[in-house]
Amino acid sequence: MIRSIRTIRNIPRLKDIALVLMRHGLHDVASRLGAPLRARVLWPWRGARTPLTTPERLRLAFQELGPLFIKLGQLIASRPDHFPAPLVAEMEKLQDQVEPIAFEEIRKALERELGADPATRFRSIDETPLAAASIAQVHRAVTLEGDAVILKVQKPGMLPIIERDLEILELVGEALAGIPDLADLDPEGLAGELRRALERELNFHFERNAMERVRAAFAEDDTVRIPRSWRALSTRRLLVMEYIDGVPLSRLDVDRVEGQRISRNCARVLFQMILRDGHFHADPHAANLIRTEDGRVAWIDFGSMGLFTTELRKQLVRMLRAIVARDYTALSRVVLRIGQAREEISFFEFSQDLASRLDPYFGLTLNEIDFPRLLTEVLELARDHKISIAPGLIVMTRCLVLMEGVGLRLDPDFNTAEELEPLLRKLVEEQYRPDRVARDIGGQVIDNFVTMSEYPEHFGEILRKLSQGRMRVDTHLQGLERMGKRFESSSNRVVQALIVSSLLVSSSLVMDLAVGPKLWGVSALGLVGYSLAGLIGVRTLVSIIRS
Repeated sequence: MIRSIRTIRNIPRLKDIALVLMRHGLHDVASRLGAPLRARVLWPWRGARTPLTTPERLRLAFQELGPLFIKLGQLIASRPDHFPAPLVAEMEKLQDQVEPIAFEEIRKALERELGADPATRFRSIDETPLAAASIAQVHRAVTLEGDAVILKVQKPGMLPIIERDLEILELVGEALAGIPDLADLDPEGLAGELRRALERELNFHFERNAMERVRAAFAEDDTVRIPRSWRALSTRRLLVMEYIDGVPLSRLDVDRVEGQRISRNCARVLFQMILRDGHFHADPHAANLIRTEDGRVAWIDFGSMGLFTTELRKQLVRMLRAIVARDYTALSRVVLRIGQAREEISFFEFSQDLASRLDPYFGLTLNEIDFPRLLTEVLELARDHKISIAPGLIVMTRCLVLMEGVGLRLDPDFNTAEELEPLLRKLVEEQYRPDRVARDIGGQVIDNFVTMSEYPEHFGEILRKLSQGRMRVDTHLQGLERMGKRFESSSNRVVQALIVSSLLVSSSLVMDLAVGPKLWGVSALGLVGYSLAGLIGVRTLVSIIRS
């Protein structure tokens, strides 16, 4: 019923979308939208001289349909763990470049955002845009103080259009899900993810904040340049940032020595963003990297950022240790921890498939592993087994592939592993420092005690629901065996932690007692208690590291 109401309300736009889809031979999708059209009658499709694949037709249709559908295609391209490789590869070709709108409209938008005539805030504004995309347009300007800046202005009237298309998106997603080639599509999840991405992109405060965070992180690095922003002049729909003059790496022509220097510098900066800072530029292609006159590399366009959490870094270290140690089982557990199975899978079959696919990497040293290819293999394996991987790892993998392309363009001998290995080795060493391990164990023991303290409340709630007849049991349990093993492992560690704590307390109490056997002048029972506590503690530590 609700779907029908939404369809009726959006009939005009649905008709436009259906016509575009039909024009590109996607009659099945158009008919599933529920628009009042008969596709083959109104627009018979005879096909091209060279038949196009479904992904190719979708890309062309998305390009024509505008901002939201371009973003949808880019989102599909960023999820190789969900979508077939041919579709991902095709959506990567989408270009968000459109004809610029008249400067008079941009001037009015500037006046609304600034609350005053732009001439009172800027000495001059170049009416010819530097770039124009579906959501924003970019112009050069000069501040009253004489600073050269870039004005990134959101095009007027974008929000109503995007909101309308977002409402339709679920209908389109359901239509796409009916195509056999796209059977793994999750319409609701995709629509929600796209809405969140657009909300971030439409709010320029997020981009300004990301740029300033990266700028602060590399403030002491004289080989890098990050644009500054003008907070007082920037708003939700206007971003004022420093104009940096130079040559984009996409058009740079330098000798081999200079190319090697620049490629290594770019790789080092990206890897530091990922592994040191945890937030990184998520679109490091050659056009977003500029070589300045003084030889530095400037990073621009922070509209897309990636997040690599501490937990992901920890799992990455475990993945690398498992590969070097040829531990297939441990590697399988890591992949399942950084992802979520969308349906029940056989751990044995998964680990065997993983061993077969990744066997060439096992036993290699860190500086011998092709990380972009390795992580791409992991994503492809996850897609085959319907495992959704954490977005941070997916974005990082894409960035490594992009950076490898930038590096090889400037230096034919560029090796991602050689540049990444020192940071990875440092990360591994930091992860297993005794004080770090002790802190992690202490935190886990505290968490376990807190969890145990909450058990009575949870059991009480269960009993109340049972007594009121409101208890609902979901009998479709996926991954029950895996969940049971984790629960059993956690329970064992809680018990071990309690035993260690009890032994330490009791041993301390009997150490100074005058009665009982003595050894080296102190209580033998106390020494035995301390020894047992140490052995159990070491065993717990080993089990945590192996997991």
